[in-house]
Amino acid sequence: MGKSPKGKGKGSKGKSKSPGSKGSKGKNVPEEPPVERGMQTDPDSICFMCCVQFSDGAAIQAHTLLMDHRPPYHISHQHCRGCKETVFMKWTEKHKCALAKAAYLRLISSNVSLPGGPPYRCLYCRSRPLSSRSELTVHLLAYHRPQRQPGVCGLCPFTFSEPVSLPPPPVPPPPANADEATLKQYAKEVQKATELRMCEFEYAEVAPGLIDLHNHCARVHVPAYSLLLRQRLLTDFHLREPFACVICGQVFHSNVEYHAHIICRHATDVPIKEGLRICAVCSKGIRSEDCFNQHVKRRHEEPIAHLADLWTSRELMMDAADAGQVCTTCWDVLPNAMQLQAHIIVAHTSTNPLVCGWCNLEFTSCPDPLVAFPIFLNHERNHARLLHAQALESKRTFDPVPELLNEDFSAEAIAAMLAAQAEADASKSSKSPKSESGKSKGKGKDKSKGKSSPKKKKK
Repeated sequence: MGKSPKGKGKGSKGKSKSPGSKGSKGKNVPEEPPVERGMQTDPDSICFMCCVQFSDGAAIQAHTLLMDHRPPYHISHQHCRGCKETVFMKWTEKHKCALAKAAYLRLISSNVSLPGGPPYRCLYCRSRPLSSRSELTVHLLAYHRPQRQPGVCGLCPFTFSEPVSLPPPPVPPPPANADEATLKQYAKEVQKATELRMCEFEYAEVAPGLIDLHNHCARVHVPAYSLLLRQRLLTDFHLREPFACVICGQVFHSNVEYHAHIICRHATDVPIKEGLRICAVCSKGIRSEDCFNQHVKRRHEEPIAHLADLWTSRELMMDAADAGQVCTTCWDVLPNAMQLQAHIIVAHTSTNPLVCGWCNLEFTSCPDPLVAFPIFLNHERNHARLLHAQALESKRTFDPVPELLNEDFSAEAIAAMLAAQAEADASKSSKSPKSESGKSKGKGKDKSKGKSSPKKKKK
């Protein structure tokens, strides 16, 4: 019999696989570039409490939500909150509850579930990223409110420097006797030139006046919306959907629908008049909620959808969220994986928004929850310091551990905090004429008087 061509082929393939062998032709194979010793090459998908590696951020979030991390902590096994089973540490990612939860989290953070961008991107402001869905809601009401006076917050009398509008694009105007087709073509050219200018890099910087408004909203308005959302998440599980309204709880299917709903439904001082729901954009009164949503979809969603398509086509925004930094339960954006894991344990494993899910410390003795909630957030970040120290020890990060934040909510501490805050506001208003008006200052003083004397101290 002759030689088998198959055997010959196998032998030749085996030789060609190893360029360093004797029978190889000695082709130059590109070598991998050297890697610095101090450079981190391992993936960040690790639970800093368990020191266990996971496949991605969704798997870590599922593990952190389902597996019990409360002390006393066992180093070899954990208890699943879903099925109450005991799971060995190295098999936690393959546990049935964790697999199902991780698959769901991957779905809701992908482009399939986030058309028009994630629920913390403002489509009006060049797809500007904000820190949470609650902050996006406040931003839309405070800055993009239709009837807002220039330089005034849409939620209170706070004043700021209104950003200067963009100059008109250099498009030659049509002649005075131009026909309708020429005017339409001119309008299209102006719109195209304006969109190109909006996408340029020099217009990405946030104006100083908007920074002042952002800091004001983060200090005054966002805590109330965030606390309301955390309270409602304990019972209304549909609010975990990415485009569920923080105010009324309606669930939408895209960021475009969410923007249009907030602007049209909630950006008015009189949402219902004589039994009719008033649209904040066109002032039209509509009887039922379903008809109102249809009106918004037909009349007001198209310009917002055009902006979303513009940012996506210019690669300024992606229709997805990073599960390594975004909490897919409340849609808060955390700066790193350590703070995300601490946030999930503290905020989403407790039955009370003012009780820590990590150490069971209660902040409910403070008479005003809006005063206790920022201190509770400091407590959450202090827990993240422990995970940051663990990451620094294992060389997963090289950033220093943040400073310890104040979490004392005694009567004296709250009074001192409010006094320092009032003094900072007064000094700011004396430096710049565009500051809080007298009405808002008086309101802040009355508010501080009522909040400075809680009866109970920290347990």
